[in-house]
Amino acid sequence: MKVYFKELTIVTRRSCELINITDEVKKAVSESGIKNGIVLVFSKHTTTGVFINEAEKGLERDIPFYLKKLVVEEDNFFHHHFFYKDGRMAVNAWAHIRSVLVGLHAIVPLKDGNVLLGGRENIYLAEFDGPKERHVVVQIMGE
Repeated sequence: MKVYFKELTIVTRRSCELINITDEVKKAVSESGIKNGIVLVFSKHTTTGVFINEAEKGLERDIPFYLKKLVVEEDNFFHHHFFYKDGRMAVNAWAHIRSVLVGLHAIVPLKDGNVLLGGRENIYLAEFDGPKERHVVVQIMGE
């Protein structure tokens, strides 16, 4: 079995946004030379998410909108009482909770060099605490 690893760097622009990373994942698959196996896409940040859904502009607006309604920022989170070593107060509990709801990874089958997504499926990085530089691991395993 072969294993290929690539880390994507993605700079987000807004506090809450969805970024379609499907093309970058497919490029990594092509670079790997692996034809059959699985593709793991994993975010290295607990205030982001990775998921698969339809690339449709309305959904790209609806998903962040309803996650914001579900986990509102104007609440009295315990995490607000956490302080970093430099004295800054953590005020992003909502981002962590949204991340838990979405999840940090997606796994997709790979067959004959093709990522087996449905006709409308795409892979997204969800930003919940931006803007920031983010790192997403793409690991391809197979033959």
